[in-house]
Amino acid sequence: MSNRDYSILVVGLDGATFDLMLPWIDEGHLPCLGGLLDRGTHSRLASTVPPITPCAWSSFMTGKNPGKHGLFDFVEPVPGSHGFQFTNASCRHGESIWGYLSRLQRRVGVVNVPMTYPPEEVNGYLISGLDTPHEHSQYTYPAEIKQELKDASIDYRIDLQHLGNMRTDARRQSFLDETFAAESARTESLLHLSQKYPADFRMIVYGATDQVQHHFWHYMDPNHDKFDAEGAKTFNNAIRDTYIHVDGLMSSLLEKCDEKTIVVVMSDHGFGPTTNVRLRLNQILETAGLLKFVEEKSAGRLKRVLAGALDGLLRSTLSSDAKRTIAGLFPRLRVWFESLDEAEVDWDRTQAYVNEAYRSSPAIWMNKSGAQQDNNTDEVIDEVEKILRLVVDPQTKEPLIGNVYRTRDLYHGPYADNAPELLPSWWEDGFLLDQSIPGGPEELRGEISTHPIQGGVEFAGSHRIDGVFMMAGGPVHSGLELAGADITDVTPTMLYLMGMPVPSDMDGRVLTECLDDEFVKQNPIEYADPESGSDDENQKQTQSFTDDESTLIAQRLQALGYIK
Repeated sequence: MSNRDYSILVVGLDGATFDLMLPWIDEGHLPCLGGLLDRGTHSRLASTVPPITPCAWSSFMTGKNPGKHGLFDFVEPVPGSHGFQFTNASCRHGESIWGYLSRLQRRVGVVNVPMTYPPEEVNGYLISGLDTPHEHSQYTYPAEIKQELKDASIDYRIDLQHLGNMRTDARRQSFLDETFAAESARTESLLHLSQKYPADFRMIVYGATDQVQHHFWHYMDPNHDKFDAEGAKTFNNAIRDTYIHVDGLMSSLLEKCDEKTIVVVMSDHGFGPTTNVRLRLNQILETAGLLKFVEEKSAGRLKRVLAGALDGLLRSTLSSDAKRTIAGLFPRLRVWFESLDEAEVDWDRTQAYVNEAYRSSPAIWMNKSGAQQDNNTDEVIDEVEKILRLVVDPQTKEPLIGNVYRTRDLYHGPYADNAPELLPSWWEDGFLLDQSIPGGPEELRGEISTHPIQGGVEFAGSHRIDGVFMMAGGPVHSGLELAGADITDVTPTMLYLMGMPVPSDMDGRVLTECLDDEFVKQNPIEYADPESGSDDENQKQTQSFTDDESTLIAQRLQALGYIK
């Protein structure tokens, strides 16, 4: 059979992990996923370093390492300053799989893949994902798809009302109910559009698995440093029930697939518990003499403390919709509060720093401006790595940071230099980032957090490097477990199965070991040179968020727990 006869359905389970899935499959809770496991191939899927949503999904959709697509995180430095701005799909270089297929006249349908806003023109339809600012944004291509879904009585939601406001059991339950309803609406949308606009390649991403694991892990795991035994009476099965809900939605999608559809299930990264360790990395750099804070007068310090207290009060008492409304009406006021919450850095005397307002993926940046621009960066990087490896757990006195990764060893390509210089291994060690306090202790140590987890704004679980990959149908082997699959391998493999040439600049490979030998022999892999003009860097323009859109994105990421 020719590989050109196959269509593809990709189901993304954001943050899904086999550590949870496989036991629940064995217990019979996930029949759809269990069926795919039996009749297909599966493998742990190595994510990007760091295993963070924008970086990982971008590597999936392009088949390239971050040094080639240039999208490293939810934030990136503002050129010519020490500030940061939020990223979106326009910050990504390299062609997406649906862009490539569209250019070659194959039909596509894409729903809720992160880092797809603003939606690109495709031969089919696309509904953008997590980086969409608001439900009033133009998040569909073509534009009329949004109204078409409304006319079909599908309540497609971008924002969840209780996200970031889970201070009571009632609000936590409302968040779960909303999340399940939102995922059901996304499934309805794909089913509706699939019937009206048949496509050769379709994809949907469910974000619920990621969000619920972030905020409910400490109810499920009795070994968690902050296990909540009382809350577990109600929410012990919240994560399992989320997987069960998504498994049921997948069943409705697979019921509509014919025998020539190959089904791919994947996640952008895995998941695991956080610890009770908190690191104030700028404070550690200050202790090592690599960062200096501006000396703050007592009046300024009091003003900052009062503003922080007021900000915390508002966050804990207002609903998400109320906070979003206030943020939209007073964006400058919100920025004022947040800037006061951060100690000011003396840039002329600082060699390395961390953006501590963005706490989910701490990275070390070298200061290459002003009085520091002529410093020997390699010597500073060596010194920072040495210091990070000396940081200890205050209780055990053991090293807290297991690995310090140099991005120049991880990435290659024209945008590799846009990455931060060092990445402490938070995804391996489970620590979280806290705001630094100038003039802190002179020891290179972390701190132990003893307060209960603040619902909606503090992680109970966080990312791990190993995601999931499952594939079934067509020439795919049944009951096979692979090792060594990488997130960049998924797109080349799907292109091959669709009978398409694989662009030669992709870093991933075709996973031929999971396919029938005779099929591979009869269908040799074809490669294509990158199409000139397919991603013309001289014409590519980043579509930055407006101030109001940035405020809304900040609101969502803050509610998710990614930023302070």
